[in-house]
Amino acid sequence: MVKPIASKLRREILTGRYQPGDRLPPERELSARLGTNRNTLREALRTLESESLLRARQGDGTIVLDWRSGGEINLLPFFLAEDTPADERFEAVLTLLQLRERLLEEVLTRVVLHGTARDLDAIEEGLDTLAEARPGLEAVRADVELYRRIVLASHSLVMVWVFNTFSKIFLELGHKFPALWQIDAPYLEGLGQVLRRLREKRADRAREEMRHVFEERGMALVATLRPEALLAEKKRKAAKK
Repeated sequence: MVKPIASKLRREILTGRYQPGDRLPPERELSARLGTNRNTLREALRTLESESLLRARQGDGTIVLDWRSGGEINLLPFFLAEDTPADERFEAVLTLLQLRERLLEEVLTRVVLHGTARDLDAIEEGLDTLAEARPGLEAVRADVELYRRIVLASHSLVMVWVFNTFSKIFLELGHKFPALWQIDAPYLEGLGQVLRRLREKRADRAREEMRHVFEERGMALVATLRPEALLAEKKRKAAKK
């Protein structure tokens, strides 16, 4: 019962029912409104406190924190799933994808330098699994696993740790928005080209191929989340020609 209660309160904070600086109602009142007991409520409050949404102090009550300035990236899937400002949600997804692209560029360079034949074979196996995955959560998991294998091939502890944070977010996004993962032939072919360049020890070409993959996926995502933004971007590019 803790998770549903935490989810309700999180939603109320992220959508503005409770503003930063507000005190939550007393436990007795809040537990009655949420239809739960006080022990379950306290567990839910501890969950939200660990997410930097709340601060509970003896004698001071439970205060809503400024999660926009003090929150962490693990809030992103919840932020995207709620009725938060559409522009901010769209910008958040694009920024997340851009950060992943920058990370993978550095990773590919390290894979060329430090990756072994066994590492590259593991990547190829991951690509085969992705190609056979059923649409939905199975495809999401296979996609994240493929990138995890690429990052592991860099043999960089820091890169792996950073990616592990990203992977949790993408898996959560996949659970909430599985339709965003379109595993089609061009995407698989693009990833296959990346692998071929890695086997050739050509980091520059691998990065180029990966940029192309991300650009195509980014446009597909924009078309899904904000079709009018894609049209505006196409007009902007056409005007430059």
